[in-house]
Amino acid sequence: MSKLDEVRLIFCYSSPIKIQGGKRNMSHKSIFICLLAIFLTACAVSNVDRDFSLENNPDEGIVIVSVSFDRAGSRNFQAMFYLDEGIPGAPVPPRRLEALPEYATIRMGSQFKDSYGQVLAISLPAGRHTISSWRLVRNAGYILSPSAKMAPLEFHVAAGKVQYIGNLHLNLAEGKNILGLTVVADASPEIRDRQDRDLPIIKKKYPQFADRTEIKLLPLGTWGGGGEAIREIQPIVIVPVK
Repeated sequence: MSKLDEVRLIFCYSSPIKIQGGKRNMSHKSIFICLLAIFLTACAVSNVDRDFSLENNPDEGIVIVSVSFDRAGSRNFQAMFYLDEGIPGAPVPPRRLEALPEYATIRMGSQFKDSYGQVLAISLPAGRHTISSWRLVRNAGYILSPSAKMAPLEFHVAAGKVQYIGNLHLNLAEGKNILGLTVVADASPEIRDRQDRDLPIIKKKYPQFADRTEIKLLPLGTWGGGGEAIREIQPIVIVPVK
């Protein structure tokens, strides 16, 4: 479970909260709702093991993709793209492609100098897959997300094949808040071809994929159709510890 999922116990809509005898107690219903939100949220995708072999996994293929966001943000932010969300009868549950890896609730650094992000090598069952939406999250519950449903980005995985589908990037725009401080005020997704940067990283980590990677890019350019980005600040619920 990632750090974002864990803090949903705190940053969640937990009404009703019962106040009894001057003490604030979270009802069983509230706790259930919070836990349900965690388990229904897509899990983050992990890289395959360094010694992964397609010969030992004949029904799967490898997808190489990078996820990133502008340096206007910081490591307090996390960019997410949603994989196989809302596909009826999908062979795998929906998952998140994240820009910065997290281990033991600690967000790690970037693999890139020009942006925050990482390259992923993931295994998927052969067949149709989609990337359906995006989100930019900052610590303390600040979220940017599309205001309307996105047109899904579709790609197909062939068993025994390795393919690079591109770089999923969030362009960030800065603005001023009511205090006059510079903040990240907007985000827009773009699909880029960064094989020049991404594939050498994969070649070093997964030499077994180096000579068999095919380039099958998603449609390049701005990923539109999601309307204007909306900003949301989730309320903070403090759960007292006795």
